[in-house]
Amino acid sequence: AGSTDAPVPAACHTIKADLDKSVKEKGTEGCKDLLEAFHSCMKSTTQAP
Repeated sequence: AGSTDAPVPAACHTIKADLDKSVKEKGTEGCKDLLEAFHSCMKSTTQAP
């Protein structure tokens, strides 16, 4: 836990904004695609050399 407190890289801000909006409208269950896209973005940016 606590990973949600990590700073969001600029490359992922758009996905995060879309995800937040989607979660408010549909709940987390309705936003799995965005959630996965966001996690992929976070992983790729934090693991970059």
